[in-house]
Amino acid sequence: MNGSQAGHFPRRQNLMPAACAVFALWIVAAILSSRCLYADGAHEFLRVLQAQDFVALMWSRHFAFYIYEFPLVLAIKLGVTDLGWLRFAFGLGCFLPWPVVMLFCHWLSPKHFWIVAVGCAAGYLNASFMAVGEHILAHAFYWPALFAILFARPLKPLAALILLTSASCLLFSYESQLFLCVPLAALGFWRVAEDWKDAAEQNAHWDRIVLLLAAGLFIAAAGIGLYAVLNPEIPSNIPGFRANVEAMFFHEGWILTWSIVWGCLMLAVWMSEKTWEIISRQISIAILFCALFVWAMWPALSPETLDTGKQFDNRILDLVVPMMLLPVALIARYRPAWIESKAGRLKQMAAILLIVQSLWQICATWQWHEDVGKMQSLLRVRDGIIPLYSTVLANSSIESKRGEFDWTWPCLSIALSPDLSIHSMVCSDYYIVKRRHPLWQPFDPLKPETLPHLEHYGLDFSKFAGALEKASLKQPPTAP
Repeated sequence: MNGSQAGHFPRRQNLMPAACAVFALWIVAAILSSRCLYADGAHEFLRVLQAQDFVALMWSRHFAFYIYEFPLVLAIKLGVTDLGWLRFAFGLGCFLPWPVVMLFCHWLSPKHFWIVAVGCAAGYLNASFMAVGEHILAHAFYWPALFAILFARPLKPLAALILLTSASCLLFSYESQLFLCVPLAALGFWRVAEDWKDAAEQNAHWDRIVLLLAAGLFIAAAGIGLYAVLNPEIPSNIPGFRANVEAMFFHEGWILTWSIVWGCLMLAVWMSEKTWEIISRQISIAILFCALFVWAMWPALSPETLDTGKQFDNRILDLVVPMMLLPVALIARYRPAWIESKAGRLKQMAAILLIVQSLWQICATWQWHEDVGKMQSLLRVRDGIIPLYSTVLANSSIESKRGEFDWTWPCLSIALSPDLSIHSMVCSDYYIVKRRHPLWQPFDPLKPETLPHLEHYGLDFSKFAGALEKASLKQPPTAP
């Protein structure tokens, strides 16, 4: 019995449209729930509000910051002052890049779209809970650049524009551009050599100019990435990154573990016809369905175990996954016979991976939405400082269970404030009682004079300052 005869595995139905629809549903949910404010997002949101313009934390990544901030800055320049609409605009900048680049890839090569779907599901969706992450954009713009070079033949004007735009965005994105852009530059030069030999290539002359220009941008991006690695603007980022990578490898977490298992299964299906026969049997399909259901719905089934900080540890995947899929894309271009006979089943498994990963994100986003509601309820009824660990938020999905982002609670309290007259802030006990936390914080909530200046948006901190004075918390307590 061959793969086309076995069981009832959904190989004839095209699951990819459904997968893209579920992914789009998650994008909408993430934007509407203001998940862009998770971790670093709340601080960056307030920085842009205060500056009323673009702000960048690091020179080597400032294009990534500008992309995230563009809709928010545009809204501010147009005179929008309502916090709800400004959060929505910031969410557009944080969550729309991946859907846009996936649309680019589908236009460039629908046949090979499943490869970028795997990249999205295994890379981006394993490391995307913190929406403000420059690594996310470096990974995203890698794909349309790769698709344009490998599959856009001839290079039509729109494909050329996509290629040059992607190459430009990669210039100042993230240190991973050092590794992502070197193969892109090499492939660009290889494509030029191929076109040079093909006298029949339409518009070959201007094609080569575009490809050479893109290759030059990739080389420049790799050089910027190398400089950023050798001369880090924030030295603490490197040991912190190493620690997160170690945490990822030794404690993979729920969805990363499942993603690895599914990836191994896809590889086995590609290499072995027997594997496809086994998983196409009815009993195997039933087992897989149950496993996939648990995988996708785990944040709803066991909300107390959700640790959103694990996805921050996983950001190395936005480099590892595209590098691992590069050989697959090269095979699809230069040795298509190796993959075409099994491309249908791989496409279906890629769609399933995108569906379950998107469903997990939807469930996790719902937990975030619920916890944000609890936080806003506290902010409405309490005055002054609200110690985090005395509230229901102590084990919430709003921040990492390891306290990696404890410094952001005051930023979140402002960004998610249900009232323009701010009279309370949730703060980690490490900052307000023990005063022992060694990490930086953007402002000291115990010192009202350090609070951000947001009068332009109608925000008023006078009641909060009054509550501090009334509670005798204006001066920090002496640590025991």
